[in-house]
Amino acid sequence: MDLQAILQRLRTELADLALREIEPAAGLDAAMRANRAVPAAYLIPLSERGQASGHTGEVDQIEHRLFAVVQAVDVGNAHGVVDLKTLRQRVKRALVGFVPDPSMGDPVLFVGGELVEFEGNGRLLWSDEFGYSGYFSNP
Repeated sequence: MDLQAILQRLRTELADLALREIEPAAGLDAAMRANRAVPAAYLIPLSERGQASGHTGEVDQIEHRLFAVVQAVDVGNAHGVVDLKTLRQRVKRALVGFVPDPSMGDPVLFVGGELVEFEGNGRLLWSDEFGYSGYFSNP
């Protein structure tokens, strides 16, 4: 799954938040092992599901793509640069309605979010999931 447009969108729209990292990760384990700097955001591909298009046949498909933005913040520091609420709102504003490929797809929609990990040192990892549909054609 190519998430470059989404990664660039996050980097552009969150530039003023002074996040330590906005990086891709191969999965949740990779994001959790990444640099322990906070605040940070990690973009993770989750799934792709193909669906045949009824009027064009099996080789032209709609692809439903699901990805996550794992956000790391320090909730133990009252003077933290970015809190979870602010970061989540900004990520949603950056992505909901964004069309990664205007020529071939639909806008990104918010799917849900959940706590991933809350360490004893005050570091919290939260994952928000987003989805969008696009098209695949095999000429």
